[in-house]
Amino acid sequence: MKIERIMPLVYTYIVFVLVPLILNQVYVNANYGLQCIQCDNDHRERFCRESIGTDDNGHGSFTAFTVTLNRNSVKWLHGEIVKYTRVLTNIGNTYNTHTGIFTVKTDGVYAVSAAMIGGPGQITHYSIRKNNHVMVWLFTGAKFDIAAQTINLALRKGDRLWIVLEGCAVLITHVVHPYHQFSAVLVKPGKF
Repeated sequence: MKIERIMPLVYTYIVFVLVPLILNQVYVNANYGLQCIQCDNDHRERFCRESIGTDDNGHGSFTAFTVTLNRNSVKWLHGEIVKYTRVLTNIGNTYNTHTGIFTVKTDGVYAVSAAMIGGPGQITHYSIRKNNHVMVWLFTGAKFDIAAQTINLALRKGDRLWIVLEGCAVLITHVVHPYHQFSAVLVKPGKF
């Protein structure tokens, strides 16, 4: 075959087969973070960070945690922060079991939930606080009532959330199942 006849075929193959395949792979990589495209290191690292949702330090920006209790009895005093010690999930390492405080590292909308049970013959009263401002209350009656709240909050990096016992001191014994829980998950990153 002569080169004049081959070149249009090569051109057609490149334009209609190879280019769509390459563009499709770049689209898949950009939207699903499957793998990095091959280019120089600076562009590839930046592209990888953007496609898999990481910050400039290469750490994941996604946050999700759920914590409960891991003791058979608990005692809290009025005004005390409830410290959950059994970690089911702590993606992003944003919940501190020693302080009981969740510290936001990524701006965005978060779904926050809490649940708790009252003790025998005790009325309990809790609040979810953001930077020491009450967001919602939880109240349980005296017969092992359970209270729960789920709220959506627009949070900024550095905001802190925790749960406080607002009422009288509480002593709950024989907590075999994790009735108490505190959770948050980043629903959508960004400033709102």
